[in-house]
Amino acid sequence: MKRSTSPRVEKSTITNGVNTTSIKDSKIYGPVHTGPTTINQIHRGRPSSRPTEYPVGSIGRDLAQRNYVRYLVERYHRFRQAAFQFGTGPARFSYAVIFKNIEREFKAPTYFIPEARFNELVQYLQHCIDRTILGKRNRARGIRNYASPEEFAAEQRHGDHPSRSRKTRSA
Repeated sequence: MKRSTSPRVEKSTITNGVNTTSIKDSKIYGPVHTGPTTINQIHRGRPSSRPTEYPVGSIGRDLAQRNYVRYLVERYHRFRQAAFQFGTGPARFSYAVIFKNIEREFKAPTYFIPEARFNELVQYLQHCIDRTILGKRNRARGIRNYASPEEFAAEQRHGDHPSRSRKTRSA
C-alpha cells in the first residue's frame, strides 16, 4: 500500500536539536511520529503583539498607574455584567469596547497614553463606571464604586484595603 503525503505537510526535519514539522503557516514542535500522531505543541497564527516594554513616560511604564487603570477597567466590566442580572443592557457585551473607546477619546492605546494624562483617563473610566446601572444604584445608596488611586496604591503596597479594619484574634 502506497502512502500519500498531503501537499500542506513538509518533511519532518530536525533543527537545532528540535524535531519540527511545518503544516501550512504552522509549526509543530516536539516528537512527531508517522504512526499514531504525537504532537506536543502547535503554534498557529501570529505571535502576541504586546510590546516587551512600554515607552518611557507612558501609563504602561508606571506599574502603579497601569494597575490602577486595569483595576478600573475590571470594575467597569463587572458593573456592565451586572446589567444583565438586572435584565437590561445589550444582548452581547464586548470586553474590548472600553479599550476602543479610550483609544478614540485619547487618540492612543490605553497603556500608551502619556502619564501627564493619567488623571484624565481615571476620570473618564470612573465616569463610565458611574454611568452603569449598578454604579447609579450604588451612588444613590451612598456606596462607593471604586477606590481612589491613593487607596489602591496603599492596598497594593500593604495587601490590605485601608477602609477595611483587620480583625485580630485574641487568645
